Amino acid sequence: MKRVNLDIYPDMMHSYIVELKDAKYKDPENRVEELRREAIEQANRYADTYTVKCAVGNTRLHKAVVVYKGMEMRVCEEV
Repeated sequence: MKRVNLDIYPDMMHSYIVELKDAKYKDPENRVEELRREAIEQANRYADTYTVKCAVGNTRLHKAVVVYKGMEMRVCEEV
């Protein structure tokens, strides 16, 4: 599998997976935590795939999750 980004930017040191989730404004507060957990699980699943492992190469992989409720960012963290 060809690593396009690493071919173009051979000195690249970091790679990222950013998982975004959004709750509706009227959702209960516990919905934000549910979405946070889902986002973490999904980012971890992506990171474990062959495609991502090949694309990342020797770079440091950062996994971030972001959860919005309505227009407000409630969660933004690296996992």
